[in-house]
Amino acid sequence: MTENRTSTFRRLWQPPARFEDRASDRRVTFLELFFDLVFVVVLAQLAHRLAEHPSWSGVGWFVFLFYAMWSSWINGTLYHDLHTTNDVSVRIFTFGQMLAVAIMAVYVGDVPGNGADGFALAYATNGFILTILWFRTGLHDPTHRPASVPYSSGYFASALLFAASVGFEQPAQYRVWAAALLLEVVGYVIASFRWTPPATQQGDANIAMTPSLIERIGLFMIIVLGEVVAGAVNGMAAIKPLELNGVTIGILGMLVAIGLWWIYFDLVSHRPPVSRLTQIWVYVHLPLVIAIGAGGAGVLNTIEHVEEPLPDTVRWLLVGSLAAALVSMAIISQTLEERRVHRKLYSSAQKAMVTGAVVALVVGTTGWGAKASLTAMAVLLLLPIAVGTAAWLRIADSTFEESDGRA
Repeated sequence: MTENRTSTFRRLWQPPARFEDRASDRRVTFLELFFDLVFVVVLAQLAHRLAEHPSWSGVGWFVFLFYAMWSSWINGTLYHDLHTTNDVSVRIFTFGQMLAVAIMAVYVGDVPGNGADGFALAYATNGFILTILWFRTGLHDPTHRPASVPYSSGYFASALLFAASVGFEQPAQYRVWAAALLLEVVGYVIASFRWTPPATQQGDANIAMTPSLIERIGLFMIIVLGEVVAGAVNGMAAIKPLELNGVTIGILGMLVAIGLWWIYFDLVSHRPPVSRLTQIWVYVHLPLVIAIGAGGAGVLNTIEHVEEPLPDTVRWLLVGSLAAALVSMAIISQTLEERRVHRKLYSSAQKAMVTGAVVALVVGTTGWGAKASLTAMAVLLLLPIAVGTAAWLRIADSTFEESDGRA
């Protein structure tokens, strides 16, 4: 009886999967998709806060808080991709993270301000859970310990500082937060220097980039693009009464979201990076999702000013976020293995994206109103879209020819 209970417990509470044993054909699970869902709420609160404070200070806080959210998401995502097991322990830790992130969402809209203490304690709770998760990877796999100890230590120190920050007055509290997030980065850097991923049979570094991780980041992109859609819809809903002019400008906002989706999922999504550029591929997605999230707030503010002059801060929020998104996608496309095969096509796409970013910034210097600014943004995306469509067709044709040749 005791042996049966022990066997059942081991099945329900398994050690983390070894880094070397992760499946190359792993698929994203429903638990991971459920985990992502709670970040939709945080992102919505962040975008709402930026829409209410479209100033340089508001942008700075948006970037800072978005990074904290991204840090929580990417580390939970990496753990699932590299070390997850199909047992109760993973569910308990994941649900614990979701609860912590949900509380973060409650308070993040009031940071800086009265929500600071609640946000800090929720972030600390999530940090302690991440500490346990990543420390366990080294506890059960000595070969991974050189990475797991500094990595988990960085999150443990960060969580302690966030928890301790409730004893500080503002703005000193926010300086403690900045130091805490810096410690997370330091832990990651030390782990990177102390641990080298095992090599594959071909001698390449057995890096963390897997099809499931690429898919997961693509799914997160969908979530962020949803904020641009929400900005367009909420902007139209705020116009009373809603007439043809308001509907037109709302559709233009939707076209911006469609254009960004078209470019990313034709040129970047589901395309693995070159092995040595994996880290660049992952972390340049951070400014990309920040830019698109800010773009949602920019679209909302622009549509709400359809019947009045567009403030310069709102116009710069709109054009700046679009320019940053285009430049980020140009950099990411530079890291792709696909670029080696279709070099000229990707070179043209990168030039189109950078050119669009420059022209977008030029629009920021004008005195254009809401409709003209949004029309310009939608038109600017047409050239990258055209090149992206050509890339999609060219790659699809080459894939078909290869499969036809093998047949």
